[in-house]
Amino acid sequence: MRSDSSGDGIAPAGSTADVGARLTRWKAGFLFLLAAVLVAGFAVMVWIVVDEVQTSRYQARRLAAFDRKLQFALHPGSSDAIRFPGSGPYDQRLGYHPLPRFLERLTAQDWQITEQARMSTDLVGVIDHGLFAPYAEKNQAGFELLDCRAEPFFSVRMPQQVYGRFEAIPPRIVNALLFIEDRDLLDAQQSRRNPAVNWSRFARALVDQVRGWMDPDHHTPGGSTLATQIEKFRHSPGGRTESAQDKWFQMASASLRAYIDGEHTLSRRRQIVVNYLDTVPLAARPGIGEIHGLGDALAAWYGRDFEEVNALLIAEADDAKAPAGMLVRQALAFKQVLSLLIAQRRPSYYLAQAAGRADLTDLANAHLRLLSDAGVISPALRAVQADQAGGKEIERGGCRASQESEEKNVHSFAFPFPRF
Repeated sequence: MRSDSSGDGIAPAGSTADVGARLTRWKAGFLFLLAAVLVAGFAVMVWIVVDEVQTSRYQARRLAAFDRKLQFALHPGSSDAIRFPGSGPYDQRLGYHPLPRFLERLTAQDWQITEQARMSTDLVGVIDHGLFAPYAEKNQAGFELLDCRAEPFFSVRMPQQVYGRFEAIPPRIVNALLFIEDRDLLDAQQSRRNPAVNWSRFARALVDQVRGWMDPDHHTPGGSTLATQIEKFRHSPGGRTESAQDKWFQMASASLRAYIDGEHTLSRRRQIVVNYLDTVPLAARPGIGEIHGLGDALAAWYGRDFEEVNALLIAEADDAKAPAGMLVRQALAFKQVLSLLIAQRRPSYYLAQAAGRADLTDLANAHLRLLSDAGVISPALRAVQADQAGGKEIERGGCRASQESEEKNVHSFAFPFPRF
């Protein structure tokens, strides 16, 4: 007990209460400050996440910088820093997967490797972690025989019919594909967009998966983008997604591939559209084999000439100056293309089975209504489509094509080999 100024040795009665009040105020102030910091920190985190979802700014910078470390170059002799592709359909079809076995058999017969690729440490690490090597893959493969004058004697390409360039694709096909798969893929305002992830679609797919666990009858569509679908049907074993790990490998690989040209991805996103349309697997037919790409599928499943279909879909058929019957032919061509874009979900069922073809017709008609309501196709084109529907399966061939010309298209599509 301390003395006060009056000298009676007793502290003022209110001093203890004052100290308690001050402590209470300090405690309240501290808690308020702490809460304010936490709220501000949370707000900043939300802003960062929202900004990243909308712009992909951070991942674009980091992934583009990392991609610059993923290098390979030819060097003399055998390589001690190389990895070969896995067992994905693309890697098997183009002969990349069995390369180690070919090299082993050749070296056993005294052949020597004069040059071989050496990969950077980071690229080796990426592949060893299960991701697919990020490089600009080719869509078309084949071989060419030259005669004694070095002129082409025979050549074959798989797929036979491809676009090759984004500018060659009719806008109606691009718009229909994006409406079905990823409507913001080619948004020029999002110059750094990561095409491997569509966040709204991904979140919706997660919600549907949770509902699917609780209700087995609930339909659970996937959240894959065009970029991850390409990784799947090219490089995942069997061209399928069997686990969450497979999905992670596809998304991570597609993200790395998206930024191989730098932070701005619009040109890569356009190339994704080309890659998808040129190589999407669309079942198989006897006498033809596996069918890849929209061009070959139009010939194999509908007996259509690729150039004719593209010309029809580029034309302004609902213009008053258009030739008579042009709109009808364009409507049929568009419906055939649309059906193939839908069929990629279950190609063997939708294209090779009678029940599947009937279901595919219903799906195509439903999509046509949605495309018309969204303004993707003109009301005139939709009106012709409605007149053509009539509960029938999608017709083969063009409106002017005879059965003979249709069969010619299909048979000329089968791969010819030379006789010597």
